[in-house]
Amino acid sequence: MLDEKQHLNVDADHVSRQLLMILVGCELMLVLLDIVINYMEIIPYKSMHALFNIAREDGLAGWFMTSQTMIAALVLWFIYYLSHHIDGITAFYRRSWLILALFFSYMSADDGAVIHERMGTMFEDMMANPDALTDPGLLTRWLDLFPSYEWQFLLPIFALIGLYMLYFLWKVLGVSRALIMVLAAFSSLSVAVVLDFIEGMPPEHAYNLYSWLKQTYMLEDYTVDHFAKSLEESLEMLGISLFLAVFVAQIKLMLPENFSIHLQASKGLPEK
Repeated sequence: MLDEKQHLNVDADHVSRQLLMILVGCELMLVLLDIVINYMEIIPYKSMHALFNIAREDGLAGWFMTSQTMIAALVLWFIYYLSHHIDGITAFYRRSWLILALFFSYMSADDGAVIHERMGTMFEDMMANPDALTDPGLLTRWLDLFPSYEWQFLLPIFALIGLYMLYFLWKVLGVSRALIMVLAAFSSLSVAVVLDFIEGMPPEHAYNLYSWLKQTYMLEDYTVDHFAKSLEESLEMLGISLFLAVFVAQIKLMLPENFSIHLQASKGLPEK
């Protein structure tokens, strides 16, 4: 029996579809748990509220977001590895897969270590101590262009990376269902960024939609702020889920029919 060849056949398309369904199901469950346990407080324990609060970075939803982004990064690193072992893939495609792998790796680290929030705090501290800056006027004028959280002055950089990703994935996928999923992912993440931008605006700002909702419909501050944050986080999770499903399916699309992967150990197992 040990000498017989055994094969493990994996249908990447099927895995991609099932994975997307599971991820979206988990995200809906996280939203429901946030409403029932955290917002409605059916469990009278603050620690449980914090655990299921979808708006908290250290809650269950934060772990889920970090994990799926890391998995997407690992899939991209695998695609980048495969691109070096498949004939006909140009340097542009290899370089682009590398850029995507690096970017999703950064996003995973950002979700886990709240990098951009801490950068925003650093810029806020710099503004509070302008004497330590070489040219405080330049930084002040630049930050004044973004009447929201300080970190969001980096948005143009992320926008350029996003445009590059969109162009590259359009070149790879063409007009297909996968491209529609990519567009949906970009749309979800873009709306999430807009919601985060509104959240960081001063309450008296003319374009603060949340202040308008509170005043027009006499809603409580916590209700509007929390569910706006819940929507933002849900859209971010959905966007990453769509990207991950596309990347998993892409593994099959880029492999030629006669391509196979064999796993072997460098040394045999010791005999008993």
